[in-house]
Amino acid sequence: MKKVVTVLMVLGLFASVSFGQEQAKYGLGFEFHTDPTLAYSGLLGIYVPIETGSLFIEPLIRYSSSSEEIDYDNYATGQDYEVSSSNFTLLLGIFKPTEIGKIRSYYGIRVGKTWSKYENDLNNYKEESDILIIAPTVGAEYFISDKFSFGGEAMYTMITDEEEDDGFTTTTKESVLIPKLIVRFYF
Repeated sequence: MKKVVTVLMVLGLFASVSFGQEQAKYGLGFEFHTDPTLAYSGLLGIYVPIETGSLFIEPLIRYSSSSEEIDYDNYATGQDYEVSSSNFTLLLGIFKPTEIGKIRSYYGIRVGKTWSKYENDLNNYKEESDILIIAPTVGAEYFISDKFSFGGEAMYTMITDEEEDDGFTTTTKESVLIPKLIVRFYF
């Protein structure tokens, strides 16, 4: 939890310095994945778009958790147990916007971390990981009005996960292109 508070404080400091000289416009956005299996898994996020005129800053917050409890009626057939997992993601997007009429296109990068936790009571197994995410991103949005837009985005996500076990380190690298639809409301 200390890591999350530290990251939020750094983001707040960055935002206050960046927007000290320009009138910022704030909003709230929601994503819809084009892959329904990602939507079902709870991997939908909340965006907080901040327009400064020269930059488009957009933090992304995503949280999901699940648990499954197995209760046996007859103790002879098995032992009761619970399996749970949780995932918290915090990304910061920094983009250069270009506006033509009611369409704004943008390009930039999203950088952040995902913290995951998995627990299985049956064998007292616990696993925690934090994963660095770097994602070059391009997108566009169409403004229906000054307060509402919808658009699309493609993130080329590069994930690096490093796990240390007894005497060895496993490094996993994964690259995924994630297309999504985003609806944004501006205040």
